[in-house]
Amino acid sequence: MDKDPWASTELAEAPSGWIRATENGWGALVVWAAGQGNFVRVPAAAGDRYGRAVHRLPDGSERSEPFVLTDADLDSIDDDIDSYLADAGLPPRPRGYDWFIRRLPNTEAGEDAFWSAVWAAATATLPDGGVRPSAIKGLAKEALARMYRGQG
Repeated sequence: MDKDPWASTELAEAPSGWIRATENGWGALVVWAAGQGNFVRVPAAAGDRYGRAVHRLPDGSERSEPFVLTDADLDSIDDDIDSYLADAGLPPRPRGYDWFIRRLPNTEAGEDAFWSAVWAAATATLPDGGVRPSAIKGLAKEALARMYRGQG
């Protein structure tokens, strides 16, 4: 097994049925926790990348609108991800890729169901006092190992 925790198959396009990792520290930690063979990377497509601004209105409703992320925005996102990973004791992941995680057996279809199931399993035994990357790293790895075996 490769000692580089980010070593993975590099594909030209996203594999069918896999979950796209969220572009934040938690998403990157879950990629790492899934383990080699359970994630792949795809070079980020050229062109605009978008974020979504959500505005809460006085009546309690929300309005959502996309916006174009600048190169500085993308660098800042990657810097934040690297900082989160460093807090977990992990090296930065290579930049310029979209990351995809193998879907878990015995979970509902859909990305929201995937992320909810992983979060619930990884945080179930966390002590009170907040979620630090260093505290959740091992729990996430153990939870995903169980989940990939179909045991949780």
